[in-house]
Amino acid sequence: MNTPKHPALSAPARRHSAAPTPMSHKTWLAAALLMGSAPWALAQDSTVTLFGTVAASALNLSHQANGTGTRLVSGPWTAPSYGLRGSEALGGGLTASFRLESSLDLPTGGAGRTVLGSAKHFDKAAWVGLGNQQLNLTAGRQLHAGIDRIAETLDVFHANADGKLLLSILALNATNTFGGFDTRVDDAVKLRAQLPGGVKLGVSHAFASAGRVGRSQSMDLGLQTPGYGLGAYVLRYNSDGTQLQQNTWGLGGNVLVGPARLYAHYMDATHDKSAGGATEQNNKVWGLGVAMPITPALSLKAAYYRDSASSVGGTAGREGQRSTVALMGDYAFSKRTSLNFGVFRHSLSGALAVDPTSLAVLGLIDPATRSVSGSATTGVAVGLNHRF
Repeated sequence: MNTPKHPALSAPARRHSAAPTPMSHKTWLAAALLMGSAPWALAQDSTVTLFGTVAASALNLSHQANGTGTRLVSGPWTAPSYGLRGSEALGGGLTASFRLESSLDLPTGGAGRTVLGSAKHFDKAAWVGLGNQQLNLTAGRQLHAGIDRIAETLDVFHANADGKLLLSILALNATNTFGGFDTRVDDAVKLRAQLPGGVKLGVSHAFASAGRVGRSQSMDLGLQTPGYGLGAYVLRYNSDGTQLQQNTWGLGGNVLVGPARLYAHYMDATHDKSAGGATEQNNKVWGLGVAMPITPALSLKAAYYRDSASSVGGTAGREGQRSTVALMGDYAFSKRTSLNFGVFRHSLSGALAVDPTSLAVLGLIDPATRSVSGSATTGVAVGLNHRF
């Protein structure tokens, strides 16, 4: 006799299995209500978003040591990148989040960048966080709290333009001198707090990375409203084992005047040039900017940065200046795609006109022969920008 693998149910059993009793309905309903009231309910919200900016421009730079001419670059008015960000509501007002973001180089198809010999694919962000409406803690590679404040409140380009081609003055004084002028910090934790009145407080700490860079800290305080913004910050970077420090602080704000938003930012940076700060270089930086819509599709941004340095290289009496002026237009074809165009000029004078670091950042010194091609460079760029 053939025996089925699963014996057939009897008629009464089939009836009971096909139609749950009223008591079983109540049991399932009670269980669902109990789980729904728990913080780990199955109805949690989770999102993951692909985002980014792709941009490429035809750029002509003058007086370059490696040859003047027109070339294709990413940026320079925005810093192209792509990434993933996500969040999950955990219940009780608690949210888990993450961000992975990589720089993009459209002319070569490259992603990420190399910092002090270390290749970083997610060079712009690689962190995970946990927080609620009042507090948020993030851990991983990220911006220091003070750089957040410059970007959100104090700079007309939101510190998101090319750090070498456009914002070199900010990059040389606000980023890590001992970390290859890296705009982000590794091994970092950051706590952000929402205070009464819309005030935001941030504190960040980056642990020392053996053989790379020393520990660093930052704090910022800011307020941004539709009509105005105010902010202040401090940054401290330490070298790895050489007892050198870089201390930077700044303050400023923005205000809406008619259709234009005006920006003002003062920064003071002290760079140790010998152990224990026996010799120091001091840089005092002013940044001014304006952003203004001209038509519904056309907007303009203009900026001026001036850096006055004393004791250049740690030598008393050596003084010099850097200056940058930039004018950019943006014509929007749609909400996501726009045409960027503009001109910028960097110039060096005094002791900074012979400072190897200042010259190298602007491409004015040949790294092999050390021959100097000039003390100023002018750039003209036209390109396409798409956000997704």
